[in-house]
Amino acid sequence: MWINVDGGRLQLHTSGSGAPRESTRKSTILLLHGWPLDHRVFEPQIRYLKQFFRVIAFDRRGFGRSEAPPDLHRELDDIDRILEAVGLETVHLLGMSQGARIALRFAVTRPERIRSLILQAPVIDGIVLDQSEAERIPMEEFAALARAGRLDEVRRRWLEHPMMALGPEHAWLRRQVEEILAGYQGKDLLEYSPAAHTFTHDVLARLSRLDRACLILTGAHETTTRREHARRLLESIPGAREVVFRHSGHLSNLVEAEAYNRQVAAFCASVDKCAGAPGADARI
Repeated sequence: MWINVDGGRLQLHTSGSGAPRESTRKSTILLLHGWPLDHRVFEPQIRYLKQFFRVIAFDRRGFGRSEAPPDLHRELDDIDRILEAVGLETVHLLGMSQGARIALRFAVTRPERIRSLILQAPVIDGIVLDQSEAERIPMEEFAALARAGRLDEVRRRWLEHPMMALGPEHAWLRRQVEEILAGYQGKDLLEYSPAAHTFTHDVLARLSRLDRACLILTGAHETTTRREHARRLLESIPGAREVVFRHSGHLSNLVEAEAYNRQVAAFCASVDKCAGAPGADARI
């Protein structure tokens, strides 16, 4: 289905509950993909989680088939609009990478709208860490390449970045990621500026008062900076816990999909059980 938002439309995919407003039987997980991907990066999660939950995935503005122009500052309103359109007050909110940045922003500004918070490879606004040249994401260089019409070079360099690392035994996963990246049009890069990524709230300070369950998902081979962001979140969010996947890095949801899916399902089911809300299937 299509959702009208400020500036255009977002393409929304719902699974696990039939019509969008049939929310009485199952609680809902909303998935926020990372840069520069689209909702297809969550295909292993959608296939598994829809057995127990309603699952909503969408192409964020500027990505995939969504037509709304890229704008990180509008994405919190986009989530509000999606929840309104499908008739939901709260969701389990799962964000990966840049999607986790958005999820954190949503959690500190609209905590009443989340049932739980799940963060894969998160990055925290306002925290600047030293990082190696290999781990640096050269957004300014990518933007210059995109403006010069060299988007293929952006895709090639991003596939070589440590965050996209997939061993030779995962060649089929690499083909899937390449297919997703082939559809990336670089709309966000054409108008890129550092100011587009700024956020006015002190995220860590607000998280210290968050009273929602939080699960952090980290690949053991994740970049040093993302592991440090995860550590700081664990220190800041009351009761937060972390699951580390031994054999993966940034793309743990793909490389260790089975373990990842079971952790997410069990976590959301436990939150629902404690809240006495419409919950997941007892088979989890």
